[in-house]
Amino acid sequence: MKVCILGANGNVGRRVAARALAEGHQVTAGLRDASRLPAEFVGRVLVAPVDFDSDESLAQAMQGHDAVVNAAGYVTAPDFVALVTRVVKAADRALGEGGRFWMLAGAALLDVPGTAKMTVDLPKVPEIYRKHQQNFAVLKQSRMDWSVLCPGPMIDAADGRATEGLVLSADIWPVPRPALLGVLPWIASSLAFSRSVPRMTIYYEDAAKVIVDHLAPQGRFCRHRVGIALPGGMTRSKG
Repeated sequence: MKVCILGANGNVGRRVAARALAEGHQVTAGLRDASRLPAEFVGRVLVAPVDFDSDESLAQAMQGHDAVVNAAGYVTAPDFVALVTRVVKAADRALGEGGRFWMLAGAALLDVPGTAKMTVDLPKVPEIYRKHQQNFAVLKQSRMDWSVLCPGPMIDAADGRATEGLVLSADIWPVPRPALLGVLPWIASSLAFSRSVPRMTIYYEDAAKVIVDHLAPQGRFCRHRVGIALPGGMTRSKG
């Protein structure tokens, strides 16, 4: 497949690029500054300089690809929602109906199991994660075959390898549902989510594996949010 990765020099983007190359895909790195292409990709990927403030530049970089992965932007940035909105709308224009598109959010975008409530709406969940909710609202209006990876905290893998046996879910938490969660007070649901974070702390390499393994259109996660957790009994911490 021809895959365009926006932000291919970032923590997730460069892992996605490396894994896509290893799987035999043709990769285009969409970068604000072409000189920041990681050395490991020089001569191995196409480079598309992108003005992320320009709808036209974004659409042009994505045109002609089978799939686009947006790994650009940080939730803490003031312009995060505006950036992702531009990317989504430009991708919809460039890829058209059914075009394959991946982007990232956070575990707070997933639904609480057994309810119609999104985790970001629980008490004690930081307000900043509502930015993901805003981006998701824009994405749902697109014509694309989209997926949103919704991990917990992400860290480097010391050996550069993805975790085996990852647990994936569509739209809800990827961890076991606590008994009676649907009838517990929302503050208890928030506590249950917090306690699950160590199982949802993954490697950047894990995120790349899930995305590249599910690049094909009309797959299991077509128009779904994707939860990701470590195998049962395994936990990690960030920092």
